[in-house]
Amino acid sequence: MSKNRLYPVLFLALGPVTLSIGEALRLDLPSAIERALERNFAVRIERIEARVALQELRAAEGAFDPELRSSYTYERQSSVFSTVDDEDASMHIGLGSTLPWGTEWEVGLEASDRTSPFDLQTGSALDSVTSFAGVTVTQPLLRNAGRVGSYTGVRVAREAVRSDWELFRSRVMDLVTDTVTAYHNLYFARENLRIARENRDLALKLLEDNRKRVETGAMAPLDLLQAESEAALREDNVIRARSFLDQARNVLKELVWDDPRSVLSVELEIEPPAEPGWFNPDPARDLAIALRERPELLASQAGLQIRRFEASRLERNALPRLDLVGSIGRLGVDRSLRDSLDRTLDDGENAYSIGAVFSLPFPNRTRSALRAQAYLRRNQAELGLQELELAIRLEIDDAATRLKADWSRIQAARTARELAGRSLAAEEKKLQAGTSSTFVVLRLQGDLAVAEIREINALTDYAISLSRYHRARGRILEEFDIRLQMDRPASLEK
Repeated sequence: MSKNRLYPVLFLALGPVTLSIGEALRLDLPSAIERALERNFAVRIERIEARVALQELRAAEGAFDPELRSSYTYERQSSVFSTVDDEDASMHIGLGSTLPWGTEWEVGLEASDRTSPFDLQTGSALDSVTSFAGVTVTQPLLRNAGRVGSYTGVRVAREAVRSDWELFRSRVMDLVTDTVTAYHNLYFARENLRIARENRDLALKLLEDNRKRVETGAMAPLDLLQAESEAALREDNVIRARSFLDQARNVLKELVWDDPRSVLSVELEIEPPAEPGWFNPDPARDLAIALRERPELLASQAGLQIRRFEASRLERNALPRLDLVGSIGRLGVDRSLRDSLDRTLDDGENAYSIGAVFSLPFPNRTRSALRAQAYLRRNQAELGLQELELAIRLEIDDAATRLKADWSRIQAARTARELAGRSLAAEEKKLQAGTSSTFVVLRLQGDLAVAEIREINALTDYAISLSRYHRARGRILEEFDIRLQMDRPASLEK
């Protein structure tokens, strides 16, 4: 596989490959992994979740975007004491937002036009317009105060992005491991069928030779019956092996093929995988790598951080509300809107206000219950993280044990296959010389077939165990030179 292969965050949604009639899709292991990464539905679905989390982060950050606000109200009341109705119209326009530490600010202009039935001094209708232009600020001191109060949503969204990305990376690692497993299992199934056919052909050849010997009187008919029975049994093995091969091929198809209409008709063929070399597992070294790079652990850590943020926010929100409210600006009063605004913006009077808002619910059961729930969720996440770390430690130890055992099986199975081949060759010579029997030769043929299957099985199991060991230590992508690139908005680095 080529070095430094880069798979970006959004894999290409390639269209179905068109194959001509009778043409087979031939893959080697690197191309099978590449096709799985490009076409597998589970990975593409998981990737969408990671991109959704990015949009949720944008939405959380958008809560602090400035907002243009405007309003207009009109109210009219009739009076039995006057022919002039009491009218009140007000308008407001401003630009404001909430800051990360909870401060709410607004720069605005507002005006109120009030017409009263009587002016107490002149006895006529009174029409006055009051305008104000300035800055209004509300600063929470307890509930919603500080970054713990209002900025927690962004912090939670950032950790959710990291968590979803790590879960996506975990899914990719699983896919690579599953593809390696399916590929080697398909190769084993193909070799199993080849060995079964060769073993059957040996029985058929021996049956034909025995028939000639029976015809010439050099062999008893009983040996012919043994050869016929064994040939029938081995044909059954061929049928079973062919069915196993079809099933193994479908497992790999599911990983590398994404066109439902043609998945059953495509002919999938694979190249023999390279024989894996010895990898010396070091559980202590690889555990340190796993604790640093396992995506499930990183996702769990992000989840725990989310629970901590939420617990802090709900603890702050359980406090009473105490907000300081103040404004400063210029005030203008006149008989028309234009004159009132001119006064406000030109030589109006300085105006300011300051006050406080306080509230305390009795009893405070809702917020208290939410706070207690958040602490329980945090404790639950801490226990889950410890449980996952325990599972990772045991997984690496088990994977190392399995890897060493499978490597030893290869050596033993290879020796057994070589000895079985020599024994069969020697016994066949004895049979030709008339010093052995069909029963012994058939048994040794079966022993050789079993030894060959065990060797292929040991090689397959070792290759699968090796990929699973790399997966357990969190380095399966690096072993196949696969790099994933994450969308990282600038805010994610803060």
